[in-house]
Amino acid sequence: MLRSLSGPLLATALDDFEAGGLRQAALLWESMAQRDDVIPNVKGKREKRVGRRDWQILMVDDSAEARRQKEVLHDFWSNIKAVDAYDRNFRGSFSMLVKQMMRSVSFKYQAHHLVWQPSSQRLGCTFEAVPLHFFENRTGILQFCPTGMEYEGQPMDPEEWMVTCGDGLMIAGSIGYFCKRNTLADWMSFSDKFGMPGILGRTNQGKDTPGGQEMAEAVANFGQDWATVVYGDDGSAKIELIQAGGGTNLPMQPLIERVDRRLTALWAGADLSSMSSTQGQGTGASIQGEETDLIEQDDALTISERLNEIDEIVLRWWFGPKVRIKAYVRLIVPQSEDLKMLLAAIETLVKLGAPIAVADILERFGFATPKAGALLLGQQSKEVKPGQGKNGHPAEDGTSLRAGDDPERQAQINAQRDRDEERFMAQAGLLLAKASQEDRANLVGDIKSILQAPAGTQLNALVAFMEKLPSNIGQDSAQVRQWEVLLGSMIVNGWAA
Repeated sequence: MLRSLSGPLLATALDDFEAGGLRQAALLWESMAQRDDVIPNVKGKREKRVGRRDWQILMVDDSAEARRQKEVLHDFWSNIKAVDAYDRNFRGSFSMLVKQMMRSVSFKYQAHHLVWQPSSQRLGCTFEAVPLHFFENRTGILQFCPTGMEYEGQPMDPEEWMVTCGDGLMIAGSIGYFCKRNTLADWMSFSDKFGMPGILGRTNQGKDTPGGQEMAEAVANFGQDWATVVYGDDGSAKIELIQAGGGTNLPMQPLIERVDRRLTALWAGADLSSMSSTQGQGTGASIQGEETDLIEQDDALTISERLNEIDEIVLRWWFGPKVRIKAYVRLIVPQSEDLKMLLAAIETLVKLGAPIAVADILERFGFATPKAGALLLGQQSKEVKPGQGKNGHPAEDGTSLRAGDDPERQAQINAQRDRDEERFMAQAGLLLAKASQEDRANLVGDIKSILQAPAGTQLNALVAFMEKLPSNIGQDSAQVRQWEVLLGSMIVNGWAA
């Protein structure tokens, strides 16, 4: 219950936090985050949701340098260690590190001390999560306080410390906790005093008469804590139960429920219980799902961007200070909304043109790369006539893509191609669903424009689409390259052929 917590104490702690003195608020928040009956649940879910996501190493291009950097980063992030500096029983690897970094969502900052372990074969690192009350922020830059009590801390070397910044939801959450704590204490006091009904004995006998004494003894035997006798009454000679007023009109329960709903909304997004399916479009569940997805995507991007700064340190150690960064780590958060629209657009695009190399697509999205001689998407392993590619597509030597004049053979090829295209659409839909919601909206809109272009103008529309790719995909060069591979194959092998 945080016995010493009061309104002035909390207000002072929050004011100090905004001024850069983090210790008092951080200590209060750590206790609140453990002792409340709602915050640990919603806070933990927010942190674990991103922590359990898969990660992969992406490349800017397909050069040998980029592939070597990818190998180095994959080895590094696969072998890191994460530990709580204050309680070293909490140990783990990449997933633990992400969950620790996600504490910044609640506490605004989370600092990790980097303990590097270089060797001739590998650069290792242990990330030590240090509690927030060991830091101050009075100059606008987080500084380390070795005992936690210093007014002015020590500067932190960016190659020895990693600081993750977040929303700081405990600023508002602590106010809700305070209101809920006091209200709950009032409710408990009311229950303790008035939870059991009082006992009232009424008799027309005097206090010292035998009849009055018998009534007093009867009341004493009937109840324990709250009992009294009214003497010289109207002669009814009975025992009554006295209930405290208020009942369902007490203000405690509605206030506590309101705080719990808002705490849930702070960490999880839309509060389902406060949303009506008759308000706006969609149901409360669908709106809540969209907000939860948006929050998770933003959290994953924040964590990924911070880890990319560590990527740079690792790559500089391996390849020198002038290395051009061509690989980076990224948390993967799949998306499922608008999947029907995406599948319909992809189906039309596939039917317009050429085979798509499996390796090119899988490289971008972290799936296993096929071995040498890999098949192309939409191909089959059945016997192929001379000069003909598998499944009726162009052969790798660039010869004819016709299936032949045999109608039965053509029907078999068409049927197999349809099955292959269905498999491709399912896989491609899952891959493209990982793009950000804003980028996907832009891509789908432009794809619609291509599909609706008049006959004979699709090629120009495709070229215009490719020229706009960098702006459409937020300057993500890896995604731009994959779209260029997809659409470039269509242009060369489709219309050109």
